[in-house]
Amino acid sequence: MRRERFYDRLPAFVISTQEHPSLAYWAMTYLLSLLVFIATLALRFWLDDYLLGTFPYVTFFPAVVVVAFIFGVPQGIMVAILGGLASWYFFIPPYFSFDVSVSTAIAMLLYVFVVTTDIALTALMMGAYRAEKKARDEMQRLAEHQEVMAQELDHRLKNVFATINAIINLSQRHVQTVSQFATALRERLNAMARSNLLLRGLRSGEETTVCVIISKALEPFGVAETSRLQLSGPPVPVSGQAVILLSLVLHELGTNAAKYGSLSVDAGEIHLSWTVGSIPQPDDSTKTALSICWSEWGGPTPQPPEEGKAGFGSTLVRRVVAAVQGSVAITFAPSGLVAEISIPLDAMHDAEAEAA
Repeated sequence: MRRERFYDRLPAFVISTQEHPSLAYWAMTYLLSLLVFIATLALRFWLDDYLLGTFPYVTFFPAVVVVAFIFGVPQGIMVAILGGLASWYFFIPPYFSFDVSVSTAIAMLLYVFVVTTDIALTALMMGAYRAEKKARDEMQRLAEHQEVMAQELDHRLKNVFATINAIINLSQRHVQTVSQFATALRERLNAMARSNLLLRGLRSGEETTVCVIISKALEPFGVAETSRLQLSGPPVPVSGQAVILLSLVLHELGTNAAKYGSLSVDAGEIHLSWTVGSIPQPDDSTKTALSICWSEWGGPTPQPPEEGKAGFGSTLVRRVVAAVQGSVAITFAPSGLVAEISIPLDAMHDAEAEAA
């Protein structure tokens, strides 16, 4: 871990992992590299009396390696060029000139070969470390994803039984005979099964709409295509993994409504509206997003959770939406729970590519 932290703090690795490093940071690395070259040039002058005209590049070889490793390959190339020119001019006869002779050419070719090899090996090592770090980060992300999925599976199993119980209660309120009850219950359980199939997503290349996903996800609760579910919004296409994400969010909201909200009473309603528009970003820019408003009416007055004790359902909704750079705002209004969800429009199609 200490080795990893040391590497991650080196300017060469910082620059390579940032999309747009600042110009000042770039300039600082080149300035420090130039100072390293000046120091090695001064050291070479000091050693000149002891080397007696031999080893003209002795201080520049390590300088190239150190600069390439710490500040980056471009900076290493800069020091290599400056070191070669300084050696040629100051330390290879005839001194203080750029005259070309056979011996000079051989000496310069040797220098070019050595520094090229040094820089290439440094670049390969840095590339290998970056690849290892990327793989390590991906493994950590997958491990966290598996942990969330395991928790979600446990939570979903509990929700299945709670949903079945709510479906039974909803069914028995609107029937008069056992036969009618059995038929209604069978239809709603089948609708629940279809909703779970929808959570697995569409086949590759298929596309659906927000309205269809809402209807399918809320079918198990017996409100689809009834006056208790009011829908309003334009046709917005959705494909790939975004279908799963949106269905999961709606399923969690529907389960909560059936257990505690407007769907737990006969007169309760859900008003669902969605629009497409621009939303502000933290960097003062704007982004086109799908905004969904889930509003419950006619149910029990919702009770907000205690501070720091949000349920797993609301936590899961926030995590799922945050995974596509969206946002969720939940309000416990006297009339019923209101959830405002904003998802970038490109995530409604690109989520599949990201998951791949």
